[in-house]
Amino acid sequence: MNQAQASATIGEKAFRVFLFVFFLLFSVTVVYPFVYLLALSFNEGTDALRGGITILPRMFTVENYRIIFENPQLLHGVLNSFLRTVIGACSATFFSGFLGYTFTKRKLVGYRFYITILVIPMYFTAGIIPTFLVYRSLGLINNFLVYIVPNLVWAYNIIIMRTFISSLPQALEESAFIDGANEYTIFFRIILPLSLPAFATIVLFDAVWHWNSWFDTILYAPREGLETLMSILARMLLELRAREIAGLKASKHAMNITSETLRAAMTIATTLPIVLVYPFLQKYFVKGVLIGAVKG
Repeated sequence: MNQAQASATIGEKAFRVFLFVFFLLFSVTVVYPFVYLLALSFNEGTDALRGGITILPRMFTVENYRIIFENPQLLHGVLNSFLRTVIGACSATFFSGFLGYTFTKRKLVGYRFYITILVIPMYFTAGIIPTFLVYRSLGLINNFLVYIVPNLVWAYNIIIMRTFISSLPQALEESAFIDGANEYTIFFRIILPLSLPAFATIVLFDAVWHWNSWFDTILYAPREGLETLMSILARMLLELRAREIAGLKASKHAMNITSETLRAAMTIATTLPIVLVYPFLQKYFVKGVLIGAVKG
């Protein structure tokens, strides 16, 4: 091995060590906030006000989680959130895929008009009051469908699907047409199976959005029985915060609970389901995002 090869080898090793240290530190910065929230959620609220909590709770307690799970409406809220997430994500993904496939047909009559109509809402919105009036005229106020119907079509998701489907070989469709297949057969039997990475990406996007959404519940579905998990937890947090501001005493079993520790427990409890689902979709998710980024 000559001197140039030896120096190149040393340089490569040094670069690998640098990359390892860099990504290790980067991983720590990503993981630590969750570790901190976990420690804070298991710490007594009054003690947490002193600060200084890092990766372990100083005064361990499960009161924060007990306050959350003892709410009598919580189970119904979890069911509503689960149904909203599953139905909303699956239906929106199907419509995004179907419309994305449609927009790959440049010979479609009115193609440019439809593309313009699709893109405009990405930059301009009607506002809360006009949206509320439209939902009321459609009978969606205090209706579970208010979670599903208005969110069936998202321009960004359609663009991802269109980009992915456009990257598939055109010869597949042409050969299917020669064999007598129509557009529906091509979509369900060829496009859909080959587009699983893009579908998984959109499912994950929509599922996270539906699971975390709470503001639309307050605006459009405040009736008891339609509350989602996030709206119930948000109301609990606001009530506790209001009591703290007013200087009112908490109940006996919640004496050591503060809005900060309760917020940490809520964050952990609501993030955990998404964290458990993500590993199963990660392979498709990364591939779908990369294809949408490169070819978009």
